[in-house]
Amino acid sequence: MLTHQDSHEQAYRKFIEGEITDFYDRIYPSLVIFARRLLTEPLAYLAEDCVQDAVFQLYEHRGEMDSVAKAKAFLYTCIHNEVISYIRKDNSRGRYVVQNADDFEHDFSMELIRQETLDQLLAAVSALPDDMQELCHSIFVKGMKNAEIAREMHISESGVKKKKKRLLDMLRASLSAEAYLLAAWMVMR
Repeated sequence: MLTHQDSHEQAYRKFIEGEITDFYDRIYPSLVIFARRLLTEPLAYLAEDCVQDAVFQLYEHRGEMDSVAKAKAFLYTCIHNEVISYIRKDNSRGRYVVQNADDFEHDFSMELIRQETLDQLLAAVSALPDDMQELCHSIFVKGMKNAEIAREMHISESGVKKKKKRLLDMLRASLSAEAYLLAAWMVMR
């Protein structure tokens, strides 16, 4: 069975050879979310431009990147630099953005960690059996409580709690400590 990471590696190998579509489709959504978080609200509409510019820069330097991890780090750095550029341009037009460089760098680091953790969690969830993916959807997307999940799945609330424990046991094996803590917090709240 092809893992999430393996499928990214395969798509990246094609990207290196000049086929951009598969890799682009896989990374684009999370990169746009990342860019939107870094940009202040009046500039959030520029997130897609930042991502497209970053992917173009990666494409130009694709021969220098020997792994998906290096490529993603390069993309995050490019997006960071694009965001700073847009904020500086916006500031030079006379608008004041309440964010100094130190705050921005801290926010960038936190958003990078957050995005990588979420990407890891989503990859782990996509590798789960269908019933566990359905449970995750009920918890993470629908925001359902145990009683609501029990009614939807036609099981008892204690059955939901057991499924949640089994879910966390399954996720523990494939997540970093940070991603597992996030998953545990989200599942148990």
